[in-house]
Amino acid sequence: MTTLTRYSVLCRSSIEGDTLHGHAAVFNQVAKVPGGYEQLSTRAFDQVLKNPDSDPVALINHDPHQLLGRQSSGTLRVRSDDEGLAFEVDLPDTSYANDLRKLVARGDMTGASFGFIPGDDGTWTRTADGSQLHTINTITHLRDVSPVTFPAYAGAGVALRSYDLGQPSGRSQLIRARARALGRGAR
Repeated sequence: MTTLTRYSVLCRSSIEGDTLHGHAAVFNQVAKVPGGYEQLSTRAFDQVLKNPDSDPVALINHDPHQLLGRQSSGTLRVRSDDEGLAFEVDLPDTSYANDLRKLVARGDMTGASFGFIPGDDGTWTRTADGSQLHTINTITHLRDVSPVTFPAYAGAGVALRSYDLGQPSGRSQLIRARARALGRGAR
């Protein structure tokens, strides 16, 4: 099937610079989708990330009118790591990107998502309650990564930073942001 699919992940955020980064997808995390449940295998992005013709973009809420960056221009970088699909986008100096910075800083924009076409090699199993669980083993086309308003998956992180994708993940900042969101006031 060649239908474009989009899935969202819950994110925690903080601000340090003009580069938005985090995870648009998380591996082996079950999400409720129409018809059952779904998860991504740890090798799901291997094929698409090696494809020289792949040119994903970063958008706000999957809106092509709110372009943040593009892989071919060097303003978007994506890679697979132990957690999932990591991304880093250098935000432009536009009104909507400046609005996004503020929304992330305030904790209003807390999700990330990705648009993709899955391969035909997925596996289907049943959960303990009898629901179907689809494991996506291959992504054949990665269209976009997007900060979003309404996330579906839990467990990913997004932040505004000024360091490269290969640097530490900033987990301590994520923990502090989570504590602030829960009203525990960690700084």
